[in-house]
Amino acid sequence: MEIVRGKIPKAIKTVLYGVEGIGKSTFASKFPNPVFIDTEDSTVNMDVARFKKPTSWTMLQQQIQYIKQNPATCKTLVVDTADWAERLCIEHICSKAQVDGIEGFGYGKGYVYLEEEFGRFLNSLQDIIEIGINVVTTAHAEIK
Repeated sequence: MEIVRGKIPKAIKTVLYGVEGIGKSTFASKFPNPVFIDTEDSTVNMDVARFKKPTSWTMLQQQIQYIKQNPATCKTLVVDTADWAERLCIEHICSKAQVDGIEGFGYGKGYVYLEEEFGRFLNSLQDIIEIGINVVTTAHAEIK
């Protein structure tokens, strides 16, 4: 059996969670060489690298896939914010099933679909970490 000692260098995943305007995006911009997936235009007044605002769940996934295929693009991927990414996910699920809202699936079923789809999204972020890129996700303490 091999015993490994000491620190093992690895990319980190972080969630910055707080109320609106507290500085989550600003703090995320201090991570090494960040690129933002700005789902809500929270970085428009910041001098940062960003993808075009995703207008669909598919577009957000394509942006993550781009980083996976082009790892030299950045050292940190910032998803700003998780709750607005969730909105894109809900729109995608409802559109695909042709229902008006997440509750349109019947008791609790829509939320199961949401959990499954958002879980795949989190797995894709884990893939980014595995190739050595930090992932920072911001989230609001209160959704309005």
